[in-house]
Amino acid sequence: MAELTVKQKKWLKSIHVIAAGVWITTGAVMFLIHFLGNDLSTGGQLHLLNRIIHFIDMKLLVPAAITCLLSGWMYSQFTKWGYFKHGWLIFKWIITVLIIVLGTLFSGPWIEETVKISGELGLKALQNADYNWYANNHLIMGVCMTSTLIVAVFISVFKPKLKKQKL
Repeated sequence: MAELTVKQKKWLKSIHVIAAGVWITTGAVMFLIHFLGNDLSTGGQLHLLNRIIHFIDMKLLVPAAITCLLSGWMYSQFTKWGYFKHGWLIFKWIITVLIIVLGTLFSGPWIEETVKISGELGLKALQNADYNWYANNHLIMGVCMTSTLIVAVFISVFKPKLKKQKL
């Protein structure tokens, strides 16, 4: 496989870093928006809050995650780094794919359910067991995923190596 030029690598790395930054930022913003729920006075406000979280998820976070995955794939495919040469790189691949899969299978649908339930029940959704389950589990999963992404940034910068044990 032909390796990218220095300029192409810089463009690709820039895209990757921006995508990772947007991914982490949108995860943090979605977490912080939950705190606006403490001052709600109408069902319309609750529904709008959930729609905003859903919008951020689908229009910002998901495209950033996909861009990060694809640019990471291109970086592995067309540079010397490869896919499995370093433990820290394998870790990044595992968590990137795992977070995208968990978000697709669980977090995204949970957000959609909070939008649906708050649209149907309004402010009474806050007393609904299903609504609270979806909202709380999305919040917990979101914090875990965003925290893991932050760890991945540090791993990318420090590139830790496993030390060989002396026998």
